[in-house]
Amino acid sequence: MSGPVAEFSAPVDRGAAGLARDFVRKTLTDLGYLGDHSDVVLVVSELVSNALRHTATIPVVRLAGDALRLRVEVEDGSPVLPRTRLSATVGGWGLQLVQQLTTAWGTTPDPGGKVVWCEMAVVATS
Repeated sequence: MSGPVAEFSAPVDRGAAGLARDFVRKTLTDLGYLGDHSDVVLVVSELVSNALRHTATIPVVRLAGDALRLRVEVEDGSPVLPRTRLSATVGGWGLQLVQQLTTAWGTTPDPGGKVVWCEMAVVATS
């Protein structure tokens, strides 16, 4: 990540995704990001929910960017890398959603677990 980084440690409880969404809304305003804030909020909510569902650690959300570009990272303490899968009747849509709403996404193994990251950009209109 380049530039200033805003970071939020989500508590491991039922309200974590909501608190993460509040953090994202405020941070996007502070960054002056011109892209669709609701898309970013949805992506972060999904990544935090996945971290809480599949790990027993506190997810850490990081945002960095400017008016036109944004990088989102969600770090957790599990070394198990996420993968897209065919959707089931319950769950399975999250990473497909992330893939659709971002310009790029991936995972980076970390000594303490992993970082799931994505990049978003303002789409130029003519």
